[in-house]
Amino acid sequence: MNNIKPVRIRFFDTNKFSEVEVPVSVKKGDFVVVESEKGEELVLVLGNTVHTPELKNHKFLRKATKEDIMKFDAYENEAQEHLKTCKEEASNQGLKMNLLKAYIPINRSKVIFYYTAESRVDFRELVKILAKKIKMRIEMRQVGVRDGVQIAGAIGVCGQQCCCNVFLDKFENISVEILENQNLPPTPAKFTGICGRLMCCLTYELGNYEIKKDLPEIDSTINWDGKDYIVKYYDFIREKIILTNEENDTIEISFKELEEKGMLKPQKSCGGCNGCGSKENLTMLEAELN
Repeated sequence: MNNIKPVRIRFFDTNKFSEVEVPVSVKKGDFVVVESEKGEELVLVLGNTVHTPELKNHKFLRKATKEDIMKFDAYENEAQEHLKTCKEEASNQGLKMNLLKAYIPINRSKVIFYYTAESRVDFRELVKILAKKIKMRIEMRQVGVRDGVQIAGAIGVCGQQCCCNVFLDKFENISVEILENQNLPPTPAKFTGICGRLMCCLTYELGNYEIKKDLPEIDSTINWDGKDYIVKYYDFIREKIILTNEENDTIEISFKELEEKGMLKPQKSCGGCNGCGSKENLTMLEAELN
């Protein structure tokens, strides 16, 4: 009988998620100690999970004891003092870096300082000064602006806590093209999050818009029930397409009706697959032919 199971865990320094195999007795809400590249860390068990290959599978050491939790709390307070010291020294040296958090693993292997910066920072002198004052190994970790919000936490424009600080496993690549695909105005400033990047939630409904590439193009003419109509608008929420004719008559047709009548765009075939029509496949085919 298998005595271990994979569980989803969350790290307290970065608020990032991962997984680890633990004894079956471990349950949601428990604290466990795992070994990572940072040392021994106290993490929170969020519940059972299915193994995810792209996530690091950290080594389970033990279920957290009262001593482990007391150490964690004490080191968190100590780290706050070290963060103040680091900010003061960085300011004295004129370093352009936004220090976010200091963190000490419970085996006290090092002090990690997380920061964001617009460019590379020469912190060698800063590390020397901190090492003399703190008398511990110092590690400086530069993170991206989205990672910074995930670490520090913030309230988004929606009035809720930022998704990255609550549940996001990873950051998706978000481009202005996503606005166009969802019929949103091409004004990135309106859809920019606290981090200064396009909001992560723009990707949540992308699947609903995949059919767009198959629909008749806007301002194109189609024949419906023997009459010519111009495509004016897509309503993806109701899954309908809005058409008008020369008499300004407006009708709404569901995506399903278009599909049933074979009026969705046929997919182009590259000759080497089932007709996905992707530029990438076409390019690969041309390379093979040449």
